[in-house]
Amino acid sequence: MKPAELRLIRFTLAVIWLVTGVVSLWIYPRQDSLTLIARTGLHGNWALAALYLGAGLDIVMGVLTLFARNRLLWLLQALLTIAYTLILTLWLPEFWQHPFGPLLKNLPILVLLWLLYTHENDDAP
Repeated sequence: MKPAELRLIRFTLAVIWLVTGVVSLWIYPRQDSLTLIARTGLHGNWALAALYLGAGLDIVMGVLTLFARNRLLWLLQALLTIAYTLILTLWLPEFWQHPFGPLLKNLPILVLLWLLYTHENDDAP
């Protein structure tokens, strides 16, 4: 892959992680998030912890995507994406039928992470 293409993929993924974290923390109504989290069996402080941990992880992944480049990062992001997908598949399966495709979009994200993983050194200085 060309270096510019790899940079574009990294930037795109960083935006997804960062926006998701920011929206989860400050824009999407907290009570609505907690209602969704409650369906996984987490309530009260555990639900808040899950919300903050998930959003925090998203923001960290976004920042690391902008400034760090290594195969371990892409692998961790793929595992986190798979974990989020499995959690939602088990407890909120209707997200697979949502017209905006919130879970379906994880498939191209995993492909982008695979491309970064396999081409990590293609744009090394």
